Amino acid sequence: MILRTELVDQIVDGEHSVTLVKDVVMTSGVPLGMVRKRLPPPAETRAAVLLIHGFGQNRYTWHIEGRSFSAYLAERGFDVFNLDLRGHGRSGQYSDARPHAVEQYVREDLPSFAREAIRLSGHEQVFLVGHSMGGLISYAAASTVLRDYVQGIVTIGSPYRFGDGSGFLSAFSALAHGLRFTGVFDSNPRLPLGIVGEQFRALRRFWDQEGLPLPVRGWHPGTVEPHLLDRYLSKAFDWTSLGVLFDVLKGGNRVSLRSRDGRVDYALAFQSLNKPLLAIAGEHDLLAPPDSVEAAVLRSRSRDKRFRMFPLGHIDLIVGREATCTVWPLIGDWLTQRSIPRDAAATA
Repeated sequence: MILRTELVDQIVDGEHSVTLVKDVVMTSGVPLGMVRKRLPPPAETRAAVLLIHGFGQNRYTWHIEGRSFSAYLAERGFDVFNLDLRGHGRSGQYSDARPHAVEQYVREDLPSFAREAIRLSGHEQVFLVGHSMGGLISYAAASTVLRDYVQGIVTIGSPYRFGDGSGFLSAFSALAHGLRFTGVFDSNPRLPLGIVGEQFRALRRFWDQEGLPLPVRGWHPGTVEPHLLDRYLSKAFDWTSLGVLFDVLKGGNRVSLRSRDGRVDYALAFQSLNKPLLAIAGEHDLLAPPDSVEAAVLRSRSRDKRFRMFPLGHIDLIVGREATCTVWPLIGDWLTQRSIPRDAAATA
């Protein structure tokens, strides 16, 4: 359901802006929120694209004032749906539904978003573009509940084998896995990651020093302009739950895409999925090292799969200055090559 429509001028990057139709959308069932962007009529859209944020984030992963990947894709002719998973962003305002496990995103949220995007756009399928955890739930949903409705998958900094390439992350994952079974955290407390974002923002100069030997870092130093990084850190961090964190971490050096009851092996389902796949990693990504990202491509049986790596970190794969001329065009071209505008399809 469209709650509001307006014509907006949005900055794609720097001084370059574009005029777009912007819809504020709410799904049926559990009310969840999306922002839809597309070129004004009479332009036809090439395909519908769902943008799926990562752990403890929200739709501002893909759009901050001054740099907007969602606006970039819309300008290239896509019907772009920038979503907030349950409990995040606008979805947290529309409903008191909160995430307890990653599987809720897979089996409930993504199908709801996809149905609404297909209904509004008129396209029969959607592309899934996910960052970090958003890529993991894309793998799981595309190979099970959305198998017939996904046109292709793009993941950015998504660790298919969490901890591969990082001894620190592997050890932290093992520790979290052990703590989960103590029962101490059975209440599944909420985690206010907005506070974390504010702390990163307050200590940005510290985190942005390249010489510091930190085991984890959200971005590679110097890759995001300070004023844009401040905007990202103040807007993109959100609430989540400890249960979701445990689900993300539980894999360690093994595939963690498995349902909580053990009945569905999402990893096996994904590996047998024959859908176009593009996995992008950051050479300097300390949260999702390249080995952990490339594992998805190596294990996938897709006949159309590709792995690319850029000299970037985790969030700068999307909002970094170099991402706008490397990662963004790669994704835009990849989607364009695998989609056909509706008017062209009708006359083919």
